[in-house]
Amino acid sequence: MSKKLMFASVLAIFLLTACGGQAADEMKSEAEDKPKQEEVEKEEKQIDVKIDVNEELSFEQFDVNLKKVRVYEEDNKILADISLEWRNNAYDYGSDEMTFFVATTFEVKQGDNELEEINDAWNPENKSSSNDVFFPNALGGLWGVELTYELTDKTTPIDIIFTPNTETEGSETITVDIPE
Repeated sequence: MSKKLMFASVLAIFLLTACGGQAADEMKSEAEDKPKQEEVEKEEKQIDVKIDVNEELSFEQFDVNLKKVRVYEEDNKILADISLEWRNNAYDYGSDEMTFFVATTFEVKQGDNELEEINDAWNPENKSSSNDVFFPNALGGLWGVELTYELTDKTTPIDIIFTPNTETEGSETITVDIPE
């Protein structure tokens, strides 16, 4: 074999190996980047869902209709706006009006975690006519309540627990699943 032919063969093998190695490196790099890119897309995709619940509960002194829950992200927090209406049925209460605060205790949980209402609506020091929880609802009256809770995650169902402030009734829970 001549030296030129041998040199050409070695050069061809070298070029094929180099090009093949570079292509393999590029394919390997792309394969490694794909999961990272998908992870970034998942992190960037913020949740914002409105869940129509429309579930009603009846108690001795009030009825409640959990209308909807909106789960969304804001300021690196996962929040849930809870919208409900309640009717004052406390005809034997001895007053022409009652507040939601007097009618029930209200607890929101995700798994074992009790969630915090971030607007401090249940604080008795926050009594005002603009605070839905302390609004004096007339007998037979229907009133809306809007509350916002900080969630622990985007997937665990939310338990909304009503415990009437009577001695004869127990708690009832409405569970809201968060769609993916």
